[in-house]
Amino acid sequence: MRFTLFYVIILFITTSYAESVDNKAIDKFKSYLEQIKTLAVDFKQVDSKGEEAHGKLLINKPYKFRCNYYPPFPLVIIGNKNYVTVYDYDMKQASRIKSSENIFNFLLADQVDFDKYFQFEVATENESEIYVRLYHDLSERRSAITINKNSGQITNMKILEEDNVIEISFSNALKVQKFDENLFIFKNPEIFGPPERLDKIALEQRYYL
Repeated sequence: MRFTLFYVIILFITTSYAESVDNKAIDKFKSYLEQIKTLAVDFKQVDSKGEEAHGKLLINKPYKFRCNYYPPFPLVIIGNKNYVTVYDYDMKQASRIKSSENIFNFLLADQVDFDKYFQFEVATENESEIYVRLYHDLSERRSAITINKNSGQITNMKILEEDNVIEISFSNALKVQKFDENLFIFKNPEIFGPPERLDKIALEQRYYL
């Protein structure tokens, strides 16, 4: 399955961080999440087979996000308060899960839901980075996240999906003043046709910095 960024995420354990929980690192991590309101951030995704994908993650709190892969990668992922929907342009089909089951929901959850559904297994920091490993109760899965302390931005996620190691690098995070709300609406493709497939130029014309 190719639902790598938001679906089946299991921890890829790095050896560069001690297995410890630092409450100060937790507080800084949560503070970063609280500051996210509207965001557009580029990502690059590479798996152990050499398959590479590029795209942009849009966050519009509360609850809304769009993971917009650029062609030729055939997916778009759209989430709201209740559901996360993945549409595969090659297969011409959609699949859906509850938002609470989405492992990437740590970016969207408010403080109450975060503490209810996520546990810190590792939280450490050094001079330049904060590193956390989260356990998500509902999916029984883990995610590892690195934040650059100087920029205050998430820079990396390392994940293991079955026998496939995936690394996702984030860059160029920008605060957004206004989104086209249609970016976060998924309409039934059997009635309205497939969701519009947006490349980088077309996507960036749908929001204002």
